[in-house]
Amino acid sequence: MNTELLTDIILSPVALALLALLAERWFPWPEQWHPFAVLRLMAAYMSGKVNRPNRPVGQQRLAGFLAWLTMSLLVLLPAAIVFAGAEVSLAIGWLILLVSLRQQPVSHAVKLADSHLQRGRKNAARAWLSRITWRDCDLLSEHGIAKTSIELRATSILEHRFTPLLFWFVGGPLAALGVRTLSELTQVWPVAQAKYRHFGLATHWLHTITHFLPSFILALAARFMALFQRNKFRLQPLKRNPLFSTILLSWLQSFSYCHRVSLGGPIQVQGIRIARQRFDGRPAELLIPRASRWQRQWQGFFIACLLIALFALFIYRP
Repeated sequence: MNTELLTDIILSPVALALLALLAERWFPWPEQWHPFAVLRLMAAYMSGKVNRPNRPVGQQRLAGFLAWLTMSLLVLLPAAIVFAGAEVSLAIGWLILLVSLRQQPVSHAVKLADSHLQRGRKNAARAWLSRITWRDCDLLSEHGIAKTSIELRATSILEHRFTPLLFWFVGGPLAALGVRTLSELTQVWPVAQAKYRHFGLATHWLHTITHFLPSFILALAARFMALFQRNKFRLQPLKRNPLFSTILLSWLQSFSYCHRVSLGGPIQVQGIRIARQRFDGRPAELLIPRASRWQRQWQGFFIACLLIALFALFIYRP
């Protein structure tokens, strides 16, 4: 193999994605210095200024759309200028992907929550979960804590890993950054909360549209894996829910079916109980010790796919 061919393979999108995935896993970016920490603060500040629940519904929705557009431009425009004008555009693109793959805050919080739950410290477990979700966690039972923790892991696999990687290959680093920015904004402006019911609707719809294909592919992968193990539980038809898109619930259902764990069910947001479909499986609190292993397995699955693609690139190079 000549040097030029080796350089082309090392600098290929597949190799860069693999390197970014490993770097984010083993060398996490400090939370206080991460760009998304600033993004979330700016988004919360902006919604406080422009989101007025006493305004007509149409104005709230328009304000939410303009807020998403403004935040996206504030993130993507500087990144696009630097990426287009830099002499080392590959390095800048790789750095953008690394930013888009941020998963450590969620992984760290759920890991500590699981640890506290196993030691019987429910209040500490609830406090850690409250840091990374907009749900009410103060009154969660042991089962509720365990189920919330596993659901957050499943959501992180989709939003913090597979979706940015897929958009990286389809549209490049700016597409990966854009879809991840959208995910962050849906967490800051969740439509399940009354004050964002209309303001966050545009972001919710865009999030559903952009995550349709990644969720569909990942759900198929989970159901395929489930074929190789005994499973007495059955997949039920998904029920429509105005606050939770069917395609994203499909991934949660497939994750539940693949690992045979009970997920879903009603949640509480700002003191209000919100109905949600329940997915049958073994009690979540009994499977907490396995949850981190499941997340590592999915991480390994993505790494294996990239390694196979890199090997295919080497074998069937143009």
